Amino acid sequence: MLILEQYGIRLSRLTAEDIELVRHWRNQADIANNMEYRLHITAEQQLKWFASVNNKNNYYFIIEFEGKKIGLINAKNYLPEEGFGEGGIFIWDKDYINSFAAVFATLCLLNFSFFALKLKRSRARILRTNDRAIHYNKLIGYRILPGQEDAVNQLYELTVEDYKLNATKLNNAAVALCDGKGTPVYSGTVCEENMEQINELLRGESAR
Repeated sequence: MLILEQYGIRLSRLTAEDIELVRHWRNQADIANNMEYRLHITAEQQLKWFASVNNKNNYYFIIEFEGKKIGLINAKNYLPEEGFGEGGIFIWDKDYINSFAAVFATLCLLNFSFFALKLKRSRARILRTNDRAIHYNKLIGYRILPGQEDAVNQLYELTVEDYKLNATKLNNAAVALCDGKGTPVYSGTVCEENMEQINELLRGESAR
């Protein structure tokens, strides 16, 4: 288990207990239409998918806000030699789609990735028809990579330098909006499904 908390958001690493919840919402048309894979996902497919991503190179988190499980955020396909992972997010609870929850969750995960783990870059794939997601990611500092202009599922990249430049105001605003709950809290258990940097961080937290 790995839990990240900041700005009133709680990101709990996905476990087998919640994969059916995720599958239910991932199969909804309004969510599937913004994904590259749009076919119905079966329970068996979901089990196989979870078995393939429940490892040290992939991190999927249930987003909890105001006591509700409202969405999923991830950093997947981590490459140690390159120092980056590929991010993604979707909010299924319609009460929170236009709230600050998605921004808080994104900042929480990116702050952990860039400042706690010292990663260099983050990447994200966005359908070129998803104007909302494109605007959202550009606001944080993501830039489309060369040669992606004509791709259907475009690849964007965020460097730690661009994140610091663009996200300082967002983080400051988040602190003000969440009554000062801006201090990041990381907890969990040391396990083989975590990269070593995370296990070292958790050992340090438990020693305090």
